[in-house]
Amino acid sequence: MSARVASSLTVGALICTATAGAADFRALDFNASCDNVPALEAARGSMPFNERLPSGFQFAFRGRELDRDVVIAYACRDGHFFRGAYIFDAKDEADASAVYKTLKQRVTRERGAPSYDFASREYRDKMRAVGATLSRSDTEVAFWNNGKSEAHTSVAMPSGDRGWRVSLSYTVESAVD
Repeated sequence: MSARVASSLTVGALICTATAGAADFRALDFNASCDNVPALEAARGSMPFNERLPSGFQFAFRGRELDRDVVIAYACRDGHFFRGAYIFDAKDEADASAVYKTLKQRVTRERGAPSYDFASREYRDKMRAVGATLSRSDTEVAFWNNGKSEAHTSVAMPSGDRGWRVSLSYTVESAVD
């Protein structure tokens, strides 16, 4: 094997190794410095989010996920990453429910069954026992905890001038309240 071919194979192996290990959120691991978040998102083709930042986040970008437009947000504490989120706008309740279902299936494939699922019979029975009437969006909330981080997806009903919204966030375990 020529030195050039061997060198090319080595570089290819390094690239595959570097990209094979999934980061905690997109291209960033929890507790990593937030200094390069804009460059990492630009490299992924995201554009800066030039509106009011989502509450609790220091960086936000416009991008694509699940073949949809999405706001991608990063929260940092003391300059280090601890939470990332995808925030999808939905045209109506049916669209929000469809996005939620897709996200829930995706995270369940990644992490297994939710550790807490508002759609579960247990939760619905508990709410009925205290006289609560649940809308469909009241049951579209799920949490997964893998000991390192918590994933959370939910549907938010319209509020003020904001329409239906679906979010998926990943939070390092040490920051979960």
